[in-house]
Amino acid sequence: MKKIAFLLCAVAMLASMTSCHKSHDASPNLTPVVIDESRTLIVTVNTPSDITYGGKTYYNVLKAIFPKTADKGKLTITPRSDKYYEQDAMDIDFYDKLTLAVDVQLVRKPTNLVSQEDAKNGKPVTNDNENQNTTGVTAVLVLPEGTDITGNTVDPISITVFEPAETVLQPVDEGAELEANVLVIRVEPSGATFSRPARASMNIANSTGYDIVCIGPDGQVISMTDMGNDNWNVDLTGAGDWNVYLQAEVTNIVDGAETFSGTSPVQYGDNTVSYPVKAGGKELTTVNNELVSTFIEKEFGTYYEGTKDATFTSDGPGTAVWRVTQPYQDITLVSGDKTFVVRVYGEPVFEIVETLEPEQSGHSGGTLHS
Repeated sequence: MKKIAFLLCAVAMLASMTSCHKSHDASPNLTPVVIDESRTLIVTVNTPSDITYGGKTYYNVLKAIFPKTADKGKLTITPRSDKYYEQDAMDIDFYDKLTLAVDVQLVRKPTNLVSQEDAKNGKPVTNDNENQNTTGVTAVLVLPEGTDITGNTVDPISITVFEPAETVLQPVDEGAELEANVLVIRVEPSGATFSRPARASMNIANSTGYDIVCIGPDGQVISMTDMGNDNWNVDLTGAGDWNVYLQAEVTNIVDGAETFSGTSPVQYGDNTVSYPVKAGGKELTTVNNELVSTFIEKEFGTYYEGTKDATFTSDGPGTAVWRVTQPYQDITLVSGDKTFVVRVYGEPVFEIVETLEPEQSGHSGGTLHS
């Protein structure tokens, strides 16, 4: 009897071991696969600042990431140095995007100051070297002889050029007319008005041939004269922020997609897979054209590469083979006699295409196919 009991026990143990072995060797079942569909805002600045959005503040940073945040809100950026102007609150709207990257160039206060008397006697007012190096724009303001200044007759005159903190981020259709505020000409002192228009002459790298207009503080559209060789003239009637817009027409849209594939180890219980995503607009045709790059950032968001997470529960160990399909649109735009193409990324689609048994878990991942 003892021998029979021992054999029955051995058979039971073997059956148990065999059952256990089979469960570990089987491909795991993953349920449910949940995609992170929360919105993420990425903000970069050019000088240490306090960055606030959705009630959260990052202090004294150059970059801030706001995960799981609201799709609309006010972004405030306060520079730590008093050498920079404070940034006005910026409206944020994700529209149908889940990831939005914004690059804000805070404006350094001018150091080239010219007295009103000297300016009226013909002394040019120029933006300083720091401002020229930041924007790549050289600006000179000259008051015509006999100009009277009213409104503010005491403080010195200065001129500064900068990129405004504005992102439009709207869907576009073929034939759409787009414009983006790519530069601001700031003339000070605030409140000063010229009896005769003052000529602002600017050299803007790689700008000749584009369709560019200027809009004054009162909303008046002012023509800008393309002098050739990237030189532009515009006549200003006083101090304030004069907004420079690049205008373009959408002439063609081509849909496409990039795919990313990889493998990730799976353990029993809860798992997370981080997968690559792209967002914003990326220029495809023009090389080192800051003007066009700024236009793209304002219209489609700053180009960004990052990651999102997918989570799931597994009933055993193994390997998950996954694929990401990243849709995009190649948008052709015409401005003046110039043509450029921008790739605008949509929302990626993540899927697990296969699960493998533990002994098959020797695959490498992260391969990019485009």
